[in-house]
Amino acid sequence: MLDRNRTTATVHRLLHEHWPDRFGGVELGDALSLGERGLGLDSIDIVEFLLVCEEQLEGRSTEELLTAGPITLGRVIDHFAVA
Repeated sequence: MLDRNRTTATVHRLLHEHWPDRFGGVELGDALSLGERGLGLDSIDIVEFLLVCEEQLEGRSTEELLTAGPITLGRVIDHFAVA
């Protein structure tokens, strides 16, 4: 099981690494959507980001995240922080 604080730090780091100029001044809270009403990532960006998270955070499949409603930072973090 991954610690939620460590998972949060990794998810935030990955966002900043892949889109370094996109999030200036945006607070990366749990309720923030990855999509157009939040960070503004398009569907391809979201899938690419989830695949990178999968690689970095112990390979847990992200398929259920893609099929269960809006994808928020909190859902991504919780997904990977669970054993």
